[in-house]
Amino acid sequence: MSLKFIAEAANLLLQTTLNANVGFTEISINKEKFIFTYKEEELLRLVERIELVKNQQSEQEYALQKQQQISSLIFAEPTDEVELKKRIDEKKQFLLDLRAKNLVKNKAIECIETGRVISATIFPEESQLSPQALYPLKVLVAIYIISERDRLVSEILKSHQELLKAQTELIELQQAVIKRHKDNRQLMKQIHDKRTSFSDNSGSQDTRMIQRTKKDLADTRAKREVVRNVLQGLILESGVDWAEDEYLLNLLLM
Repeated sequence: MSLKFIAEAANLLLQTTLNANVGFTEISINKEKFIFTYKEEELLRLVERIELVKNQQSEQEYALQKQQQISSLIFAEPTDEVELKKRIDEKKQFLLDLRAKNLVKNKAIECIETGRVISATIFPEESQLSPQALYPLKVLVAIYIISERDRLVSEILKSHQELLKAQTELIELQQAVIKRHKDNRQLMKQIHDKRTSFSDNSGSQDTRMIQRTKKDLADTRAKREVVRNVLQGLILESGVDWAEDEYLLNLLLM
């Protein structure tokens, strides 16, 4: 084996490992142009795995961003929930109006019941009439009072039915809001758990792979140093005029 062949092989070995003019992309595409040891082929595979891990990490980060956007849309106040709150406010106002009407009607009934006492106080001469003379008037007043009472009672019952219906709808709306909040909390917990699991798994795998790759790169550099020292020793001990040979000069000065 000639010294020139040794120099060319050493130069090719150094170019395939560290020379910036021959990158890993070119080596991985045109492997037939280079001669590799088992360790160097393993190094190339590790570099390709690093690129694959980087691509997977980019895809996972994009998926996480999409998931965060979806979660932000989920926990933003939805339109139907706003509509539920609006309906609840309307029902509360309707209940307040019904209570006000009932107060007015109760006051009217109280006034009618006390009308006779007020009338006797204002027109005391009518109280001096005989019972026979007052009987037709009492009958008319009684008929009017009964009619008015029945009307007011009917309106009160109707208002009470509307009040019960409004209360039922209000309870259903409140239950729907409670269910919606419960569903949102469950969704938030699921997204948080998935995000935590995803971060832990991807982080531990990437860390182990990067550490292993760093170790392999360090081993390759150490091997490169050994090869360089051996070749330099061979050249110096051979007695060849290395100063006149460009290849040998590059090997000694690298």
